[in-house]
Amino acid sequence: MSQPYGQHGQPPNYAGGQGPYYPPPPDPYNQKNNQYQQYPQHPQYPPPSAPPPSFMQSQSMGNNGENNDNAGTNNKFNPTPKYRDLWAAILFLLHLGAFIALSVLALRNYAAIQRSGSSDSVQKVTLNWSTIWLLLVCVGVGFVLSIVYLAFAERFPRRFIIGTFIISILFYWAMAIFYFIAKYFSMAILIAIVAIFYTLFYFWWRPLIPFSSIMLKTVIDITKKFKSLFLVAFSGLFLETLYSIWWIFTFIAAYQVWYPEACRARLDNNLPATGACESGKIVAIVIFLLFSFYWTSQVIQTWVHVTTSGVFATYYFLDGTPQGVPSMPTLRSAKRASTTSFGSICFGSLIVALLQVIRALLRSAAQETDNPFGAFCFACASVIVDMVESLLQYFNFYAYTQVAIYGKSFRESVKDTWTLIKDRGVEAIINDNLIGTVIAMGALLVGIVTALLSYLYVTILKNVGGGYIPLVVFLGFIVGFQMMTIMGSIILSGSATTFVCLAEDPRALERTKPELYHAIRDTYPNFATGM
Repeated sequence: MSQPYGQHGQPPNYAGGQGPYYPPPPDPYNQKNNQYQQYPQHPQYPPPSAPPPSFMQSQSMGNNGENNDNAGTNNKFNPTPKYRDLWAAILFLLHLGAFIALSVLALRNYAAIQRSGSSDSVQKVTLNWSTIWLLLVCVGVGFVLSIVYLAFAERFPRRFIIGTFIISILFYWAMAIFYFIAKYFSMAILIAIVAIFYTLFYFWWRPLIPFSSIMLKTVIDITKKFKSLFLVAFSGLFLETLYSIWWIFTFIAAYQVWYPEACRARLDNNLPATGACESGKIVAIVIFLLFSFYWTSQVIQTWVHVTTSGVFATYYFLDGTPQGVPSMPTLRSAKRASTTSFGSICFGSLIVALLQVIRALLRSAAQETDNPFGAFCFACASVIVDMVESLLQYFNFYAYTQVAIYGKSFRESVKDTWTLIKDRGVEAIINDNLIGTVIAMGALLVGIVTALLSYLYVTILKNVGGGYIPLVVFLGFIVGFQMMTIMGSIILSGSATTFVCLAEDPRALERTKPELYHAIRDTYPNFATGM
């Protein structure tokens, strides 16, 4: 049984040199200034015959049901893990089957409409093939921009952080001015607000750039040791690209087949019909397709994250020890993420996807309503949902590291990870890390570029009606945003894993990455006392 950390945030106590992977360091924990030793040791109690249980073990022993079965998950990289959250994996596969069935039905009906010669009449009232090619171009542009962005981060980490801030600020202001000139005021105001906030954030966060640069350099150095991580990222990007293309074709075909005006146009011309021309049908289909896109994209991204976290944790705990890093750590981690931990991945992704769909519907309602007060209410609700989603993703991202290391269920991982980080005081270091912010800014930057490309395409070439411009711009944005997100996941995963592992065993960082260890000691002396 591993001893990641003691009860109430106490450091691990390796009695008799029984540490799981490496000889124990000199005991610094009985110092008077140890802020993490909340409960003094009393000599009248006899010493235990074995090391005291860690927090995670006490959680398992102190609860009934699921946690009793999860006692085995407290072993790092358990060779015989159990399947967790299996119901979520089954639900995801059922949903994927429903998406495939809908896609086949939409594409077949659309092909029949094309063969019947109705394409001209239909394309006048709904989205057309020009939109398909536009969104495919957005996929390609997002792919190229993502690769260039991360290549620059690998070579110049400090300049990468500073440059991303400056370029993003300038770009957002330029976009706001452009949309004001184009009289697209809703988008102009939104981007102007973002530009104001990022301008202020740059000056507020400027003192934190040196520490984040060291963290970024550390993550990239580890990534270079395991070049197969790039293969994992490209595999995720490849799956995301294929799925995005498939989803785009399905989405356009569904509009062509079930959009009420297109449906009535076919009936008026005695062309093949696909059921009653009801607006409720296309609304339900669009909501399901959005949900499917978000959930599947989240699953792909989380699979990459869990796989990457497993590799980083393996290096963190085992490098420089007698046991050493096992062979093919990336393959081993990918296998766990694809089998026993896949249900946990689907569970966490499902919650996020539901919030993303709600947020998208609220934003769409805010754009389509003619009532200013109604638009304001929808916008406020969208902001609230967005905040909840961001908070949930924040918890999930660190919790999945526990899934990768211990094979825990999703719910248990969220609870244990946050307790661990709070007990160790690592949340202050996490809050001061700018890597996640910079990657998110890059994803927004790529998404806005593809959205701008979509807007220029539909306004200059006028391939769709004016009522479809917001929809096309929105689709262009989410495609570009997803492309960058999946590529930046390696850096984000490595950073999150380092923080969780740091909370479990700070001394291991001194062995693997002394530069980062001493930077943390110098920047956060209170945490260094706990080390």
